[in-house]
Amino acid sequence: MNDRKVIPLFSTPLYVNNLGNFNKPDLRFLDYTHKTPTGESFSFLTSVDKNVLERPDLASIRTLIMNEINYCAREVYGVAGNVEFYITNSWINIYGRGDQAGAHMHNNSLLSGVLYLQAPGAGGEIVFHRDVQSQLPFPPVLDLDMGIYNIYNCKSWPYQPKTNDICIFPSIVSHSVQPNDSDEARWSLAFNVFVRGSFGGLHKLHIK
Repeated sequence: MNDRKVIPLFSTPLYVNNLGNFNKPDLRFLDYTHKTPTGESFSFLTSVDKNVLERPDLASIRTLIMNEINYCAREVYGVAGNVEFYITNSWINIYGRGDQAGAHMHNNSLLSGVLYLQAPGAGGEIVFHRDVQSQLPFPPVLDLDMGIYNIYNCKSWPYQPKTNDICIFPSIVSHSVQPNDSDEARWSLAFNVFVRGSFGGLHKLHIK
């Protein structure tokens, strides 16, 4: 009897959902820059305000995002209800034609996410990269030829977002953004998530 199974042990969950239509405020009035707080330059525009979800006119979007974060935390990761997940930072990115972002991770965060407010079809994929030190499924120094490309053997994995998609992933996962090949700008709302509460068995931790 053939009963083959593949069990994705110790996998890296990428949570994706499409939120459908929702009210979006006019975000053009925000101040934008090509500079990071440390003085480096982006090719794309990013909002100076790094807490945009604290704005009253984005309260309904914040509620939508928190619903997705809580679903991901409870139903995907299985974290108990005594641990509170909350948004620490949030900002708007605008990618014009040719704009892209190199591989990076999000510091001082457990989960990160992106809500795509406007995502043209050729607006560029978000690409997730396997840790270069990962020994799974094979050591990185072993360059095997692959007959098929899948989530088990890939060194990177692209996702083409659609308007109103939300993606949530561990902040430690390196990711990049491919160039926008459209004349239409891609607007996204990025956010970071941390936890607070009292948790832990052997060494109880209290985070307010």
